[in-house]
Amino acid sequence: MRSTDGLLSDKHFQLLAFLITSARGCVDEPKLYGPLRLLDAASRLIEIMEDEGKASGEVLRLRGLVEEAIDVLMYDQEEFVRLTDELSRELARIIRDQKT
Repeated sequence: MRSTDGLLSDKHFQLLAFLITSARGCVDEPKLYGPLRLLDAASRLIEIMEDEGKASGEVLRLRGLVEEAIDVLMYDQEEFVRLTDELSRELARIIRDQKT
């Protein structure tokens, strides 16, 4: 039998496992936990991109906004929604700037 040590320590696999288990968790959790889990996955993906040298300064700044939104959810749901709107706009700006 093959050792899974490499697989279990692989950040891509860890993200995959997080996404799959989060999908199940979202079934029974409050409505806003879905977006929270997606932002947590986004933060983890940015960390992987950074480790692989693929995260620009703009992407790293996105992570700051993501982490701010995650922190805010526990005490201000309206601000959380506003921050997810801001994240969407910032992502759209990054995409637009890449095309010009």
